[in-house]
Amino acid sequence: MSGSGSASDRSASSKTTFDRVIDFIWAPSRDGHRNDRAPGEAFATAWGVTQMTWDDAVARGIVSGSLADATRAQCEAIYRADYWDPLRCDALNPGVSFVLFNDAVLSGVDAAVRLLQRSIGAAEDGVVGPQTLHMANAMPAAQLIDRLTVADEKYLASLRNAPMFIRGWDRRELACQAEALTLVA
Repeated sequence: MSGSGSASDRSASSKTTFDRVIDFIWAPSRDGHRNDRAPGEAFATAWGVTQMTWDDAVARGIVSGSLADATRAQCEAIYRADYWDPLRCDALNPGVSFVLFNDAVLSGVDAAVRLLQRSIGAAEDGVVGPQTLHMANAMPAAQLIDRLTVADEKYLASLRNAPMFIRGWDRRELACQAEALTLVA
């Protein structure tokens, strides 16, 4: 990631879909995800990356150093390796990638892929393979974004802690949907 500057340094017109969704996820109005501290822990997360995820990324050579010293660029590298690339977001419509990536950050890659597969009528195997890509790209992007948003809202409403968080989750889903629709050509 060296040499490209941070996402905040780039103009809106030169930002990639990955840059835009990272900015969306890390918006100060959405938890911030900057050096969060859990009660009783010296340093719980950085940019939404947990110590366990950080340690795994260090072991795989994605980043180095300590979570306490994590930079935005290092955490972006983890998000790209652990979410963006496994979802094959570069092969999908940018708006669909935006929603899918957001879903994966909230619910995990497997859950996001299965949600996508369910939304397009593909076999739910949890892998973004050629058939899933073909079916997702064959559907009008705005229609798929709407389906993903509705399915994710239903999933979130079914969670045990939904009564406490559903209003915020629904606001995030609607904001994500609106931003994703701006990426549909």
